[in-house]
Amino acid sequence: MSNENALEQKRQELTASPLFNLAFMPSLLLLPDSLHIYRATDAATRILGYSHNELQQMALYDLLVESREQVDTALERAYTQPPFVLTVRRPDREERILEGVLHRLESYHLLHCSFIDITDTHLARRAIREKAAISPRHLGYSYLRELVCAMSRAFGGAHVYIGRLVEAERVSGVAYAVDGTLRDAPDYPLQGTPCENAAARGYCAYLANVQLLFPNDQELRAIGAESYIGAPLRDSLGRTIGIAWIVHTKPLRASSAVQEVFQLFTTRAAHELLREQTEREREQLHLQLLQIQKMESMGRMAGGLAHDFNNLLTAVLGYIELAQGALPLDSAARGFLDNATTAVEKAASITRQLVTLARQQPMQRRVVNLNAIVQEAVRIAQTWMPASVQMQTYLSESLWYTEADPSQLMQVLQNLLLNARDAIPPETGGVITIETRNTVLDTEYARTHYQVVPGEYVMLMVSDTGVGMKPFVRERIFEPFFTTKPRGQGTGLGLSIVHGIVSQLGGHIWVYSEEGKGTTFKIYLPRAYDRVRSISEECTPPAELPRGHETLLVVEDELGVLEVAAESLRLQGYTVLTAHSPAKALQLAQEYDKPIHLLITDVVLPVMSGRELADYLMRLHPQIRVLYVSGYTENTIIHHGVLEEGVQLLPKPYTPAQLIQKVREVLDSD
Repeated sequence: MSNENALEQKRQELTASPLFNLAFMPSLLLLPDSLHIYRATDAATRILGYSHNELQQMALYDLLVESREQVDTALERAYTQPPFVLTVRRPDREERILEGVLHRLESYHLLHCSFIDITDTHLARRAIREKAAISPRHLGYSYLRELVCAMSRAFGGAHVYIGRLVEAERVSGVAYAVDGTLRDAPDYPLQGTPCENAAARGYCAYLANVQLLFPNDQELRAIGAESYIGAPLRDSLGRTIGIAWIVHTKPLRASSAVQEVFQLFTTRAAHELLREQTEREREQLHLQLLQIQKMESMGRMAGGLAHDFNNLLTAVLGYIELAQGALPLDSAARGFLDNATTAVEKAASITRQLVTLARQQPMQRRVVNLNAIVQEAVRIAQTWMPASVQMQTYLSESLWYTEADPSQLMQVLQNLLLNARDAIPPETGGVITIETRNTVLDTEYARTHYQVVPGEYVMLMVSDTGVGMKPFVRERIFEPFFTTKPRGQGTGLGLSIVHGIVSQLGGHIWVYSEEGKGTTFKIYLPRAYDRVRSISEECTPPAELPRGHETLLVVEDELGVLEVAAESLRLQGYTVLTAHSPAKALQLAQEYDKPIHLLITDVVLPVMSGRELADYLMRLHPQIRVLYVSGYTENTIIHHGVLEEGVQLLPKPYTPAQLIQKVREVLDSD
């Protein structure tokens, strides 16, 4: 018998012995020179996925992912520094990581290769090692970008993605890595993707043929995906805030290790996504607070200017009316005085806007149906709206009531419609849409909007198809006197007035604008729950001013206003006592031994307020009635509390006729 035949017989005896076939560890017998597989144990065929006959047609190199040079180096080192670690690709393209030892069987002229499958433990070790290598200075989105790279390496070059849920069925990309390298993170809709199931059901694993299961997912096709693992990212309340997935171009093995590693990945990803979201919300709230403080500062300044200006206008109006009363009916000077009155009234309208901007304008609040005001505003707007602009209204039939001043709501609508008209190019035309509906602003919305109180609101939307706004314009639209219109075509107060009125009503404004597409304003006004009160029209004053005989005490620190008020009332038959300070008023009241029927006092006086003066005078003259006047009603409302039920107020600037009407109204009231 030749040596070769003897060697072969000896090898066959080895492979037939129980020592080889019943070995605990999977084993291969290899020919030393070519690493051709001579025999494999049953346990080895189960791990490698090939039959005995198939394996006997292959060399070890054919099974491994690594190159021939890498395999030779690993095996050579394994003789002196065991074990070796190599990656096998099964027939189904799934990869397994093997750890083994190599022994020379000199008498058989074979190599004995024993190994175990360490895929799961190796993945866990590699994932922990990659994750631990991320620097602690990375937080939020920065950490997520490092994390997807680490997980991509841990999963052998997989596609790893983290996205933020921005709508119910849309994800915005945050971090994306392939082969351990960052790529641009795409946005995509959830519908028709594995992520739709992950968002709805939780952890989902499609370990093979994922493209066949989701044929409409273009992202899977572009990747050449074979397997998918995905899960929602949730906040502390269990709400879905994002999606994370790992996609591979080869099948993945179903194992507890894969699921556990992925769970650790998604837990940390959710934490950092929430951290980033919280930081962004904090910054957003900080910017909102700064804007509110700036608006309030400007409002206080505007209110102060309006206060002083109203005093001057009141005096000017009074002198004009007195001058008209002293002139013959056919005097040419009457026309000049009429023009002066018109100019003063225009100036007074500016101060009213400043007072509204400062949220100092006392409101005649009542329960109103916003639809009625919208219809009236649209009717008026049609008189000045160009033919190239179409107005559409969508009004809720079951709209809740809100509590507001109808005239100021009309002002809000007119300002918004004017801005919408001016935003639409006349050469192209466009559409303005006005809509009302009931809505609820929940705690989630209030969490990111500084001034919003959760609850039920009436929503008013004014949307246009105009030119839209640039971001820097959007940030400044509510600032007083800021305008993008040419000089002389706008005061820059319109949207400031809107902001002031809505804020004073406890409402909220949301603005969205996109260049070239248009702008949308949504105004949310709190729902009114008390009984509905009808909107009564103001009574038209009679043509002839009422007269009286009562005694009046007028207290005013502006001497011009004091003189005009006193003279106007005296001409109507009243006995008028005047004082330019609270001290003088108290002295007059103590010395005057007849009844004083009415105190007319400014709210803001030196030394003491008009309210405090009234309290003192009521002790001296219990029957006295009080009429407050003010051009600075923030102090009136907040600090002096005069707008309680039953308190009478005449805002500055006022004309003598308005003063005379109001005095008679107070004297005749119950």
